[in-house]
Amino acid sequence: MWRIGIRVACGLAVCWAASGCGTGQRGEDAEAAADAFVTALAEGDGAAACGLLSPEAAERLAAEDGEACGAAVLALGLPTEAVGTADVWGDRALVRTGGDTLFLAELAGGWKVVAAGCAPQGERPYECEVEG
Repeated sequence: MWRIGIRVACGLAVCWAASGCGTGQRGEDAEAAADAFVTALAEGDGAAACGLLSPEAAERLAAEDGEACGAAVLALGLPTEAVGTADVWGDRALVRTGGDTLFLAELAGGWKVVAAGCAPQGERPYECEVEG
């Protein structure tokens, strides 16, 4: 399980306190990437879902489960509810769905999911099924 560190939590708090994070094109782009990931999962397209993960997350997922990334990500049974609005801070974003929290990073190829299947742990960092 991956734990989102205190630095990310502090970044979110500063962002939310300062203004409406996630507004504008960057927020829409992060939401679109999250929606594409959730849609790929809902359609059973593991290869497409893995293509929307950061390279590190895809590699780690395949290595941990000992199978191809596409099969491994589908085997997790991640939630596929509708995507909400993105909270963006710098090149990082948090997007909630009806049953999940996704963390994304803006990389050279666009927004990629770096953590999925994440659940808050009260005052402790999120625990995530997919990380990278």
